[in-house]
Amino acid sequence: MSEATQEDGDATAAPVAAMALENTTCPVCECATDYTFRKNGFPIRKCCGCGYLHVAPRPPVATIINHYLTNYRGATADFYPKAASRRWRGFWRSLVFVPYIRGKKVLEIGCGGGFMVEAFGRFAREAVGVDLSENSIAYARKRWPQHRFFAEGLGAFASRGESFDFVFSSEVLEHVLDPHEFMDTLRRCVRPGGYAYVSAPDAGHKAVPRDISTWEDICPPEHLQWFSQHNMVLLFERYGFRLHHDYKSRTPAHSVLFQRLG
Repeated sequence: MSEATQEDGDATAAPVAAMALENTTCPVCECATDYTFRKNGFPIRKCCGCGYLHVAPRPPVATIINHYLTNYRGATADFYPKAASRRWRGFWRSLVFVPYIRGKKVLEIGCGGGFMVEAFGRFAREAVGVDLSENSIAYARKRWPQHRFFAEGLGAFASRGESFDFVFSSEVLEHVLDPHEFMDTLRRCVRPGGYAYVSAPDAGHKAVPRDISTWEDICPPEHLQWFSQHNMVLLFERYGFRLHHDYKSRTPAHSVLFQRLG
């Protein structure tokens, strides 16, 4: 952009400058980022400081919505794919977190059909779920009427002002456009001293291919960002969380529990 354009007061100057900054600055540590490769037509950049990988520029929201409308079908108020196995897996998975959820108020971000919410509800004082998919929430509300479910985005739910002792988020972080919206939601929803569990692809895992562009989890526009444990901890620390426990995985996946500091 020329100096003349900026001096002439071009109305697009500020948005274009902001977009350029977004494309070249890491949202985790604010270091510079470099273009690394292109996958499925989307450019991937890597932070020169912390190694954070992300799609930049971010695709339009309409592109993301169209992807999920095209590729994620099947849930209705009366049907959810693989419901029986999802419920069974949810129950066994919930047992790991009993010390953190027993008698507590629990939230699942990205709850789908509500299977983990139902499992947590066996031990928790109250279990709540939120998901963007109206069809998934319609199923959850009909199948588990004893629990509360919300079909809305992160910001809208956070604005409700509720706080929780334990927030569970599995395979959500890699899908979101803005890591700061996700983290702001956690900060607003997890009470001081409470816990947030996150699972997501681990770009720093030893099982990731040497040529990371061939890794199956690099699949935009479905996945939009990829963390190592180092930069994930950096991000959480910025928002007042500390790493509480790392559930080690043989596959390239994070399974980590953070505690919000008081």
